[in-house]
Amino acid sequence: MDATPRELPPRPELTAVAAHLLSTAARPAVIAGGGVVRSDASGKLLALAEKLDAPVVTTFGGKGAFPWTHPLSLQSWLEDRHTTDFLEDADVLLVVGSGLGELSSNYHTFEPRGRIVQIDADLGKLESNHPALGIHADARLALSALLETVEDREDGTARERVSEVLAKVRERIASQDLSLEQQLLASVREALPDASPSFWDMTILAYWAWSAFDPRHPNTMHSAQGAGGLGYGFPAALGAAAADPTRPVLAVSGDGGAMYSIAELATARQHSLPVTWLIVDDGGYGILREYMTDAFDEATGTELSRPDFVALAESFGVPAHRTTPETLAEDLAESLSAPGPSVLVLPALLRMFAPTHL
Repeated sequence: MDATPRELPPRPELTAVAAHLLSTAARPAVIAGGGVVRSDASGKLLALAEKLDAPVVTTFGGKGAFPWTHPLSLQSWLEDRHTTDFLEDADVLLVVGSGLGELSSNYHTFEPRGRIVQIDADLGKLESNHPALGIHADARLALSALLETVEDREDGTARERVSEVLAKVRERIASQDLSLEQQLLASVREALPDASPSFWDMTILAYWAWSAFDPRHPNTMHSAQGAGGLGYGFPAALGAAAADPTRPVLAVSGDGGAMYSIAELATARQHSLPVTWLIVDDGGYGILREYMTDAFDEATGTELSRPDFVALAESFGVPAHRTTPETLAEDLAESLSAPGPSVLVLPALLRMFAPTHL
């Protein structure tokens, strides 16, 4: 019995309409979701965006679907009002592999004014949040069909408009004194080999990574994406390492999330899995502390009694060390290059950038 899922081709009459809308648009834009990554369609997306001269933003689940530094890349700043405003101004918006749910719509503040073309293999997601020309199809097959039928268009302002949006985002973040958080993400990016997968738990550094981390390759950055999946990061990283033990894997957790998965240190050690576990220890549930303090001027029930993570890891026979923001890049690179599992504990109190949806 063939267990391979059947491919879902698009209806040609629908892709013909979509191609006409995109070819004749004045300000087309693209939102690329996880469906692009899962269907191995990033190459098709790149070709289509360049053919249309259309800016592309990737959702948190679609990170890696489009090159981060490409001049048409709006990156993943979906929780920023400047990006939301830009997407609202598109006269034709191509949404591929995304349902435009809570996180992809800046917490449902996104109110598009143009025509939406939505491609998704999940029939339940088509037009579930916004009216659209819905195309029920695999992203790769639908993008291939569009590539064959869209006309080349040139937009001398598209790249400039992308640069302006990203500059506004940088200016907004720079005004909030968040250099530590940006330094930590830069250190992780510096230390992590380009092809190595990373798995991010529900923790402040992961929320930063959703918007600001360059995955460099499709299907290398994974997270629980708002599903409340505390404890996801380390076990998921172990699964990736078991599937392919030839490359190092990174897991990132907070101290609260880490305590959901402590027992898996035994699994990591027993099978000598090449996973480095970075635990950001801020003394409790940091994001809940921040939410409560912002809303009520105090936090309740967010502080945690927790173990000495270094001593605990060593008791399992897993090498462990404390690190600092200044030495993180060096320490992480060393841990990732060593065989078998390792733990790095980073004591740090991090903050989120100010939201724009409130």
